[in-house]
Amino acid sequence: MTNLLCTETAEEAISPPVSIPAPARRLSLSHNFVWALGGNVTFAACQGAVLVLLAKATDPAMVGRFALALAITAPLFLLTNLQLRAVQATDALGHYRFGHYLALRLLTTVAALATLPIILLVAGYSWSFAAVAFVIGIGKSFDALNDVMYGLVQKHERLDRGGMARITAGIATLSGLGILLWTTGSLLWAAIGWAAGHGVVTLAARGWVGDDILTQEDETSEQPRLFSPLFDWGQLGQLAILALPMGVVMMLGSLQINAPRYFIEHYLDDKLLGIYAAIAYLMLAGHMVSLAMGQAVTPRLAKHFAAAEFSQYFAIIFRLLGIAVAGGALAVVLTATLGSTVLSLLFTPEYAQHTPVLICLSVVLGIEAATSFLGEAMTATRKFKVQTPVLLAALIAAAVSCVLFIPPYGLMGAAIATGIGAFTQFIGSALVVMWAVRERRKESA
Repeated sequence: MTNLLCTETAEEAISPPVSIPAPARRLSLSHNFVWALGGNVTFAACQGAVLVLLAKATDPAMVGRFALALAITAPLFLLTNLQLRAVQATDALGHYRFGHYLALRLLTTVAALATLPIILLVAGYSWSFAAVAFVIGIGKSFDALNDVMYGLVQKHERLDRGGMARITAGIATLSGLGILLWTTGSLLWAAIGWAAGHGVVTLAARGWVGDDILTQEDETSEQPRLFSPLFDWGQLGQLAILALPMGVVMMLGSLQINAPRYFIEHYLDDKLLGIYAAIAYLMLAGHMVSLAMGQAVTPRLAKHFAAAEFSQYFAIIFRLLGIAVAGGALAVVLTATLGSTVLSLLFTPEYAQHTPVLICLSVVLGIEAATSFLGEAMTATRKFKVQTPVLLAALIAAAVSCVLFIPPYGLMGAAIATGIGAFTQFIGSALVVMWAVRERRKESA
């Protein structure tokens, strides 16, 4: 017995106990917002700088082709992403593990990348443009994997890690594109550099997610792994059915946003498409602010709604809508006074000739910010299927408006059509939120 005890003691001395990381500490709402804002604004600024580089180094037509490649790939990947990030972040009761979300994202991303060449072939695009679009699709595949990991840190209310990863993605994509554009002058190689930037963040994911979060997600393992998908087909099927409506919603939303680009390319030309894409991208900073706020409050909105705490739920929504109105008004003032100068400095005087389009889009920005906040409020209710008709109505409104206004009014008609689509979505989103609250009141009564 003594020898046995001595042997066990010796083994314990040789094999030190496994150090299990402490659980991740949640950040406050304000800290999460600041990090989400910093990450999203930096990423948006870097993507805007991508267009600036293209505009300075090439011509509006090449900017237009790059923007068209983004517009073609975005709806496809948003559909197959199934908005798993939001579904995961609002999974307050832990119905699914991270491995389920990761497995489903891997499957759908492969499906998207396999579908993209078919779309490009059927659409009849040239081989040179199709190659650029496919490379953009590869970059979006990396970003899709990053996105589901952003959802993991968002669920644990550690947006500092997601924000830093987003900053890294922005700098890496800008640097990759800029270096290869400068050395080769080729749009294809520039796209390769942009895609590689997203890949860098994917490869470094274990570091920025953190072992403490991974341990909480997989308490059964002493050494949890990040890239460990769970191919539990029953669970994956249920999750896919749950999230599919959100994927459709995101696809419809992307088609709505990109509809003016498709119609500009059809009715006008690549040059005007490049000018419009560059001008519209200046509004992305405002979109990133609203996105950061939404990401920061979505888990809390979900908890208030699940607990039937409607006064707290609506208090957050009304504060966000007030911010949207104030932000839109500020954007109008800034674009009216500085818009022409900014367009000349960032791009060329040719872009500044379309300053009225920028002012119109700043009005639309306020509407889109309010709509984005209501979208987060809808997601927090986990009423996913009912959002599809809202986005479909908004897409139809935007497309019809493009047909009516772009041929006679050009780029200004595109901006007006964008606003009509956003306002349609705002009304529909408000109706869904009110309906969801009424249903939840009945359940909790």
